[in-house]
Formats: sequence, structure tokens, C-alpha cells
Amino acid sequence: MGHLRQRTKGSWQITIYEGYLNGRPVRYYETVKGPKDRAVKRMRELEYNLDHGVPTPTGDMTVEAHLKSWLEGYVKTNCSQRTQDGYTSIIKNHLIPALGHLQLRKLQPEMIEAYYGKACEKLSARTVQHHHRLLSEALKHAERRGHIGRNPCSLASAPSPRKRTMRTLTPAEVETMLIQAAGNQFYPVYYTAVSTGLRQAELLGLRWRDTDLDGLSLSVSQVLYKRGGVCTFKEPKTKGSAR
Repeated sequence: MGHLRQRTKGSWQITIYEGYLNGRPVRYYETVKGPKDRAVKRMRELEYNLDHGVPTPTGDMTVEAHLKSWLEGYVKTNCSQRTQDGYTSIIKNHLIPALGHLQLRKLQPEMIEAYYGKACEKLSARTVQHHHRLLSEALKHAERRGHIGRNPCSLASAPSPRKRTMRTLTPAEVETMLIQAAGNQFYPVYYTAVSTGLRQAELLGLRWRDTDLDGLSLSVSQVLYKRGGVCTFKEPKTKGSAR
């Protein structure tokens, strides 16, 4: 069972009674900031978790420690090198400086939203939204491991980027471009790009054996990535990309 008491204005302390250990009662404490109904909702979540065997968060693990562990474990074994590099950059340059010092179990939606607001002063809303998705995935992992009782990102509102209308070349503009590029050594690349819509990494990964000039078709079976000044060929990231 749980108990709720007000600490200060807009601050509530939840106490969850988990049972007895060695004859002594075991309690879990959590502070929620905001209106009372939010604290009540959180207390009901903790009570539900306790009734269904979901452990309440314990220990003093920081956000930084969890993010680094997530990078070295899950991300390193399940994501491509390019994805790893992107996640590492966001975590080390943005998330850890802003949130890393906080205890993981005390991370609240308000703290996350405050970070988003400050980040939007220097970064685009779309970039900060990407930070939100990454942080949410990392905290889902913490929730599955029992480090936290719920994912605070699920209650945090990410910034909404403005929708941009894509500007594409008209048929007349494509024709003009190809005429101007006719004598250029990269003309085959330009022609293939506007004819197929392949991404840059897919275009640069094409080989002669990927082409069927009789059937007028191309096969995407590898991509070219550049990392640290070194170019490497890799398989497409997803099955749908191999086409």
C-alpha cells in the first residue's frame, strides 16, 4: 500500500510499503513535483507494479552511468556503427552534461522537459525531438531491467518540429541539369540519382555486378560509409533497404 503527503507547495512524497525483510518493514520513497493528481497517479502506478511483481527502483545509479552502460551493452551489440556514433555523440555532448548527474530513479518528466526547453535555444526542434527518442529508448531499457518503475519520457512532451515542404526538381529542371552535366565525369551518378532516388551511400556502393543493362534494373546490396576518414562497404541497414 502507498501513502502520500505534501512536503512543500507543489511537492509530494510517496511512500510505498513493500513488506518485511528480516522482521523490519521495507519502504520505498519517491518525490513528485506538480499537482496532487499527478502524485496520486504515480502512487497508483507504483502500487500496481508492486501487486504485479514489478520491482520498485533502488540504488543510486545516475543517468550518466545508465546511459554509458546502455551504449556499451545494448547499443554496441544491436546497432550499426553509424548509429552507435550518432548515439554516443548525443549522449556525451548533450544528455550527460545536462542530466547525467541526476539519480536515475529520481529523474522526473519536468526535468526532462526543462532540458528540452534549454536545448531548443541552440538546437532545432527536430534535433531535440531526436534526443527525446534516444533518451526514451535508453529509459525503456532501464525500465525493463527494473532500475526504474516507469519511463519518465512517456510523460514528457517533446518539441514539435515545423513541417517543411520538400522542394524537388521539376521534370524541366532535371532535363536542364542533365544537359549541363553531360560532359562531367559524374554524369552517370547524377543520372542514376534522379532516375532511381537512391541515397548517396547507396549510389556510392553500386558495382557493375549490381546492374542489369538489358533489364534496365539496379540492385542495392551494399552501401558505402565514411567514418574517421576511412571508407567501408557494408550491407544495407534493413531488409527493406536491400532491394
